[in-house]
Amino acid sequence: MRTLLAAVRGAGTALVVAAVLPVPPAVAQPAEPGTDRQTWSVAPASTSGPDGRAGFDYVVEPGMRYDDHLAVRNLGEGDITLDLYAGDAVNTGTGGFDLLARDEASTVVGDWVTVSSPQVVVPARDTVVVPFSVTVPADAEPGDHVGGLVAAATTGGDTPVEVERRVGSRLYVRVAGPIDATVRIDAVTPSYRGTPNPAGTGEVDVTYTVVNDGNLRLSLLPSVGVSGLFGLGRRSTTGEVLPELLPGNAVTLTQTLTGVWPLGPLDIRVTADPVTSATQSLGGTVAPATADATLWAVPWTALVALASFLGIVIALWRVRRKIRALRGGPR
Repeated sequence: MRTLLAAVRGAGTALVVAAVLPVPPAVAQPAEPGTDRQTWSVAPASTSGPDGRAGFDYVVEPGMRYDDHLAVRNLGEGDITLDLYAGDAVNTGTGGFDLLARDEASTVVGDWVTVSSPQVVVPARDTVVVPFSVTVPADAEPGDHVGGLVAAATTGGDTPVEVERRVGSRLYVRVAGPIDATVRIDAVTPSYRGTPNPAGTGEVDVTYTVVNDGNLRLSLLPSVGVSGLFGLGRRSTTGEVLPELLPGNAVTLTQTLTGVWPLGPLDIRVTADPVTSATQSLGGTVAPATADATLWAVPWTALVALASFLGIVIALWRVRRKIRALRGGPR
């Protein structure tokens, strides 16, 4: 069995980890003194070494070839052998950035990259610069194609389980042509959670899926609103910006609105507003995606309290009738 445990973290240099994690900015750190742990980093480079770029970012025409360099730095105290390869990028279920595993076939950027040296030996505390090329097919579809360049080490070769540790640098290729920033919202599922207090408010949880149907990578601002009939009890909440939803990918989110009165039928509206694409602001130029749903929020606690009160009133009325009947008075 072959187990791949890996992550690509940060837009440039990255830290080796052994799990699929979200992708906050990260800086590679050297191995702890007195240990033989292998630690390495990668970064965009010129022929002479790292050049300060955060990642690889190209705007190209179909059929174009682009030549570039990757710097691989060994931060450990011993020589290290690393495999170099490219892979297509995907969003994780929560919107994070990850690359396909080595044994998963890449069909776009990962397939367009040719690395001059698929395997390199990097001496201790040294850096090796490796040339590579990106060849864009003549029939490449317009828009953003995203992947990454990876330096990986595999351990446990003589055991039933092999573990691959990898670090990478993101690779963005925008192919010239018509662009499309279409986003849609699917599977809106709201639910209401009441409170034991008959006069209190409850919470509405709204789970939904945002899908990027266009050909641009997008940063999106999600929000959810709820209101009763005629707009009564309107409440809204805005979530954190989704930093990068890749074309063809989806992310499922849950947002909670507090202080919602149980007013019977509640109207739910979910919105995903495109904010930026790469470094380009989209504010107001691209229509947000919206989706609606209806939720019944029944004030069960209040109804039970009311029913109990009415029950007590009826019981007292019956007792009073019986007392009057025994006294021979009017009922």
